[in-house]
Amino acid sequence: MTKYTEENIGDIVTIERDSGTLIDERIVMVYCQVCAARYIGPIREAGGFLGGHEVFHTWEFKVEMETALEA
Repeated sequence: MTKYTEENIGDIVTIERDSGTLIDERIVMVYCQVCAARYIGPIREAGGFLGGHEVFHTWEFKVEMETALEA
């Protein structure tokens, strides 16, 4: 597995995997607007990172609201 750094941001790469090949995939850096966690890597995986954080933080806030309403 390739490790990407800030030096790779903007690079256009081809990534070969068992499941298929990503061609002309841009390396980006994204961050979670809630907790500021960052990710550097291919756009496709960046979307998963952001989506995962959105789902987690939505759940987290829901639990906090339920706890507050019970108090």
